[in-house]
Amino acid sequence: MFARNPQEPAPVAVEVTATEAPAAEPSRQPIFVVCSPRPRVGCTLIARLLVEYLVNDGRRPLAFDVSPDDRALARHLPLQAVPATLADTRGEMALFDRLILNDGAPKVIDLAADQFDRFFAVIGRIGFAGEAKLRSIDVVVLFVTLAGDRKCEQAYGRLFMRRGVFTVVPVVNAANERPGYGEPVLPDGSLPPLRIARLPPSPAGLVDGPGFSFAEALRRHVGEPAMHDWVAEAFLSFRDLELRLQMAEFADLFRLF
Repeated sequence: MFARNPQEPAPVAVEVTATEAPAAEPSRQPIFVVCSPRPRVGCTLIARLLVEYLVNDGRRPLAFDVSPDDRALARHLPLQAVPATLADTRGEMALFDRLILNDGAPKVIDLAADQFDRFFAVIGRIGFAGEAKLRSIDVVVLFVTLAGDRKCEQAYGRLFMRRGVFTVVPVVNAANERPGYGEPVLPDGSLPPLRIARLPPSPAGLVDGPGFSFAEALRRHVGEPAMHDWVAEAFLSFRDLELRLQMAEFADLFRLF
């Protein structure tokens, strides 16, 4: 060892601090709003399917049943869905405080027709969609449309004008088809519709019965073979939708350069 010269000053201890790594960007998280200004067009069925698709895909979604007159989603999916309300300021705050959290859980909202206008009015008033973008949260409106229905066309058009702050996806539920009306009329530039086939016949009360699961019907072939095929087709449609949304997001990023 080398002896230190007593004439030299003693070395000064220097505190070395580790350089903090930059915070990782939060992963993108979707909020799916299943809605229509018309009742009884299948919103709850589609929301229920979507939640089960996400669970079947290994994710842990959180769903909000904003349907005060019929808590069907919360009743069918008690482990994933909770009741929510827009009836007062406290209810609004409780709902949107949960939605604005990027906690890794995809969110699904089953929005009743009589809550449609109020929900989107609140979103606009509090600037929710813009704040959500800053937090890497993507608001995706799954709008169940109805061919030949003026109210649906007008409501879709209003949301489509706000597509800069959230994504609007038209949903065509085959159960709503009416002879002579053809396809819904959509503005130029609309995304291709998400199509849900007509629910096949099943034993009385099977789908609405307690404990029935679409994902279980897919895995274990519960019920008729047609039910298995219908669920598989619906889940593939959701997968295709997610891929299309991701591709659109990448295309937007490339346009920035």
